[in-house]
Amino acid sequence: MLVYYQIKNLFVLYALVSIPIIVRAASVSSTPAQTIHGIGGSGAWWPNDLINFPLSTRQNLSSLLFSSSGLGLSSYRYNVGAGGVNVSNPTRAPQTFYVSPGVYDFSRDAAGVYFLTQAASFGVQHLTMFANSAPAPLTSGKASCNGQFVTGTGAAYGTFLADVVQHFRGQGVEIDYVSPMNEPDSSFGPSPCGQEGMQVLPTQ
Repeated sequence: MLVYYQIKNLFVLYALVSIPIIVRAASVSSTPAQTIHGIGGSGAWWPNDLINFPLSTRQNLSSLLFSSSGLGLSSYRYNVGAGGVNVSNPTRAPQTFYVSPGVYDFSRDAAGVYFLTQAASFGVQHLTMFANSAPAPLTSGKASCNGQFVTGTGAAYGTFLADVVQHFRGQGVEIDYVSPMNEPDSSFGPSPCGQEGMQVLPTQ
């Protein structure tokens, strides 16, 4: 059996060695094929940990991320929170500004706001605000996950997002893109969930 195994391996080795190697030249065109608008990062959810570090550490990290002497990111995504209702991981449960329709508490989410304003102060070109869920009172389960977008609440949800953008622009933070439904194919349930999420059906 050992002799057969050795002969078989030698045969396979001979077959591999006998296969002709074909080398083809490759060329790289200098003509642009696509345009990259920016190289960026997302503020989900590391700011909720970093806010506990000394101010000097946060300032240093901001410089490393956003300054021309660091990475010089040209795009930054800010996660506007839904309140973290029924989310088991507090790091992935950003506070929401939403109190009730038209009423907001902009003292909340100090962690996310800090790094958003740092990105703006360093002149990051593109600032995007994205949401994993609408505020809990606007979802089907009145929670920040394991629920669904409620048909008919679009005006209320849109008003919330627009008001938040307007608030930040008033602070000199020029948010230029809004993503109201991040990963809408999942609610990230069951509850308690690992993160915020809101399912949005294609028909909605």
